[in-house]
Amino acid sequence: MRCIFFSLFLLIYLTPEKLSSQEYPQNYFRSPLDIPLFLSGNFGELRSNHFHAGLDIKTEGVEGKKVVAIADGYVSRIKVSPYGYGKAIYITHPNGYTSVYGHLKKYSDRIESIVKAEQYRRERFGIQLFPPPHQIQVKKGELIAYSGNTGGSGGPHLHFEIRDTKTEHPINPLFFGFDIQDNLAPDIYAVTIYPLNDTSTINGGTGPKRFKAYGANGNYKLVNSPKILLHGHFGFGIETVDRMNGTSNKYGIHNLKLKLDDEIIFEKQMNDFAFHEGRYINAYIDYETYIRNRRRVQRNFVLDGNRLNCYPKLIEQGKVNFKYLGEHQLTYEISDFEQNTSSLTFAIEVRPDLNSEQIPSINPPKVQYFAHNERNTFLKDEILVDIPARLLYEDIYFQYRKDAQHAKTVSPIYWLHNHYTPLHSYMNVSIKMSDLSPKLREKALIVSTTDGRSFYAEGGKWNNDNISVKTRSFGGYAVAIDSVKPKITPINIYSGANMKSKWSISIKITDNLSGIDSYRAEVDGKWILMEYDAKRNMLYHYFDESISSGKHHFKLSIKDGVGNLSTYEADFIR
Repeated sequence: MRCIFFSLFLLIYLTPEKLSSQEYPQNYFRSPLDIPLFLSGNFGELRSNHFHAGLDIKTEGVEGKKVVAIADGYVSRIKVSPYGYGKAIYITHPNGYTSVYGHLKKYSDRIESIVKAEQYRRERFGIQLFPPPHQIQVKKGELIAYSGNTGGSGGPHLHFEIRDTKTEHPINPLFFGFDIQDNLAPDIYAVTIYPLNDTSTINGGTGPKRFKAYGANGNYKLVNSPKILLHGHFGFGIETVDRMNGTSNKYGIHNLKLKLDDEIIFEKQMNDFAFHEGRYINAYIDYETYIRNRRRVQRNFVLDGNRLNCYPKLIEQGKVNFKYLGEHQLTYEISDFEQNTSSLTFAIEVRPDLNSEQIPSINPPKVQYFAHNERNTFLKDEILVDIPARLLYEDIYFQYRKDAQHAKTVSPIYWLHNHYTPLHSYMNVSIKMSDLSPKLREKALIVSTTDGRSFYAEGGKWNNDNISVKTRSFGGYAVAIDSVKPKITPINIYSGANMKSKWSISIKITDNLSGIDSYRAEVDGKWILMEYDAKRNMLYHYFDESISSGKHHFKLSIKDGVGNLSTYEADFIR
């Protein structure tokens, strides 16, 4: 009988009937929290190197709110990490969807006991579990965890997703009928016009031009109604955010349309996406403007290497080649999920070619042409760069220069193109260092820099005289030596400490360059669980019945990325 029940359970959960992409169940899922839903982030919102995959739900500024299952299902995945979603739970539901709950403070007692037992078995804080369907079944509304601020969270909140179970694509949770109050139209800040070749001009200039906008209640205009004279081939971009009732946060927009003389030439709407597409955000936005000015201009034209699948309407990739003289109108329509809409219309005039204002280049010499859809390699001096095909979003003229050795490095600084140009995935960088002693090689690593003063660890592996690393950014690269041990700073423990009234052991750990690689804590020679809060550089052991009353010996060992080891020991009373 038990075998028959389990087989039926597998059939229900593992082979669900999938609804079509435009039909989402309403009233099937309940809210994951028993408080009014206010958001600090929404689906598809623009983030650093990715689109936001769910809703960030406010928890009234505190941790510890009860998080419940949004429908019947089973816990299919549990992940504990000092980064990303921190403590997270994944629940698979029989209707073909999986719900995700991230940045949790702690799990319910039933789930916590399973997780903690596995952490002690593996002697690791960070773990990932994939329980079978019969192990942790949950009912709609059942307590599964408490909200928190773990992982990469910037403050207390619940990160919440709904994914297609089969594809694992996150879907906008608002399609499922969650109650979010929103009758506010999006804000529009500015429009940027981009010449797309060397012969295109805007009011006689060859560079991009930004035009500020003003307005309210959905109606916007360009400041001072500027006269815009164009000649050639252009793309357009917009700075816009959404607003919601009861908060001061800025959100991602749901739908964006650009019309040329009443014809839609560009439309973007993100209903769902694949996680491997997330980094294409750096092709969607004007990446250089974001890095230089922290302004996100959303490009309304598609670069050759942009493979996002979120453009319902697209003519000539959104790029406009003005062949006919005269006046044209461009209109933006920006909508949120509730169809609150803002619009902006402005005129441009196409003129014959004007005398252009040439801007002198101050970039390093262009040394090699890199096509975005081909593998590109560069070898000069002591450095080799290997860029697989389709890592670039558009063709570039690769730039390079070699600077003198810095006081913090043992090699020259090799400048690879510039950090204003994004890469979609990892290129290979290899530096030849034949004169380092074996002792120094053990502590050597490749570091990167954007300003020639601050250096960041990239890692590195040796192959004969070459040290190599995979990296996703252009910029300066060099070899440095890390011979400094990690630093351990006890917060509430010391030799002879009376910990009877304490609820945890708290210790701060830091490293000067290569970063914390691993740690191990023991009491009386046995491994104990210490939770790692990486953003605060803190370790915590929360006392439980595993440490009895009496005198005990505590030992903590920390290794950094090149093997430098630090230890701290103290006797304490519990």
